[in-house]
Amino acid sequence: MRALIEGAPEKPGVYLFKRGDEYVYVGKAKNIKKRLLQHLQASKKDPKERAIVNSSDKLEWIVTRNEYEALVLEVELIQRHKPRYNVLHKFGSGYPMLLLTNDEFPTVKVVRGTDHEGELYGPFLKARKAYGIKKLVHELFKLRTCDPMPERKEPCMDYHLGLCSAPCCGLTSREEYALAVEGARALLTGEVSEVLPKLYAKIDEYASRLMFEKCALIRDQITALENLARGQSVTGLPVKEADVFYAEGHRLYLFLVRAGKLVAKERFELETEHQAEEALLGYYYRVPPARLVVTNFPLSEEARAWITGRSDGEVRFTDELPEELKAIIRANVEQEADLKSLEKAFKEVLKIDLPRVIEAFDVSHFYGEDTVGSCVVWREGRLSKRDYRRYRVKTVDKIDDYAALEEILTRRARRIKEGSVEEPDAWLIDGGRGQLSVGIKVKRRFGLNLRVFSLAKEEEILYGEGGLEVRLKEHPLLYRVFGLLRDEAHRFALTYNRKLREKRQLRDVLKELGLGEVKRKIIYRNFPSLYEFIEADDEELRKLGLSPELRQKVKRYLESNEEGV
Repeated sequence: MRALIEGAPEKPGVYLFKRGDEYVYVGKAKNIKKRLLQHLQASKKDPKERAIVNSSDKLEWIVTRNEYEALVLEVELIQRHKPRYNVLHKFGSGYPMLLLTNDEFPTVKVVRGTDHEGELYGPFLKARKAYGIKKLVHELFKLRTCDPMPERKEPCMDYHLGLCSAPCCGLTSREEYALAVEGARALLTGEVSEVLPKLYAKIDEYASRLMFEKCALIRDQITALENLARGQSVTGLPVKEADVFYAEGHRLYLFLVRAGKLVAKERFELETEHQAEEALLGYYYRVPPARLVVTNFPLSEEARAWITGRSDGEVRFTDELPEELKAIIRANVEQEADLKSLEKAFKEVLKIDLPRVIEAFDVSHFYGEDTVGSCVVWREGRLSKRDYRRYRVKTVDKIDDYAALEEILTRRARRIKEGSVEEPDAWLIDGGRGQLSVGIKVKRRFGLNLRVFSLAKEEEILYGEGGLEVRLKEHPLLYRVFGLLRDEAHRFALTYNRKLREKRQLRDVLKELGLGEVKRKIIYRNFPSLYEFIEADDEELRKLGLSPELRQKVKRYLESNEEGV
């Protein structure tokens, strides 16, 4: 193999490992000879590289003018020959899409690949979803079901089943059919604002002509499109259309955003942590890209050019995730921690084994009042909400985060030493070096065998014992674990602080209104805040022995006294 490599050119191109006529592996390179020597060197340690070299008895190459041409050729060869050790072809079989044809009387078809005339919508990561939406289009808008469209004297059964408007028999006008196509397009894109006024105008026209069956059909179309628009107003994202690829360890997640909504997600298992770009290229081999492609890993210029070439318009690339998308990704990804990759990251960066249990702490107060603390727990790769605890600080009555933190950690450490709580592998504290020193102080006082970390906001630096400082944004896997824990501890503490403030506000207002002690206790016990009390219905209040007039009294007080709010 070394002798074969010595004859390779030092130019850009594609190289082919083969066994007879069978393709074993296809790769691209800026310098073919240099890349092949890297394969040979890696085969001494890497089992996959060793298998590629040992399985091959032939080595070929094709020189190209530049790296972009090499990438195009590599993708084509991999998809055509499906070499055993390439990953790209595993993601290139394509997902079903809906095609709105550009015929005289258009219809919708479920297709794969991008070589079709018409408008493509999708992809749909589950085939049954594509067929389900196709059926809905026929039920609502009666686009023809036959393909190609024949000429008939009598309509087929689909017409009688309400799935087709029978343009083949002239039972619908071109104008009516064109409006139905526009409605179907609005359903597929989520852009309903332009077609709704036309549908309302059409329903008025049919009503004036006493065509009530057609009125009912248009009414159903309007209802479906308005429900779609209403759903968007609730779940709208700041991005209308995007393909979001999120790589984490040996996993690559795909989130599809269409019409401002997350419509589908998929998870790909990778053989190594460095195959994300290859998997992405395989995915786009038979699927058109969205107008925006978001990745949390770098994409080569050649890959960007190739993806843009697969589109009929401009494609933008970014690694900046809107906050709303970050929250969705975190909610999905945190449930599926890749412990194998996490273990590797902890050992390489922090030089420790992957902790089984991490406890995270934060302090929250409102200008020194209602000071509380939180403890959230990460156990074996996921948040363990049943182990969460909250603390009402008892020894601090002013703004002193360090003293409050010391009390919380001391109470937790005491329970660990008593054996009522399992000793964790690590503590994480929301804050910087000051908070870290408090954690170490409490750990040493109680003789705990755990590691202490703190995570500062903004710069996102993880501090640890022995002068450890790690910029977590450079280590996404670790950032996900520690960032998730820090944010969750902050959320849990803040929620408790707000709850106490609302309870206190409730007590103050009711006392100001001169309510008796019995009634005040009933309200305290059943309503966590003033706002829930004034939103309660009359029947609920009567069951508790409270007059609805009391609620109105509280409401008037709040409206007349802004400081009470």
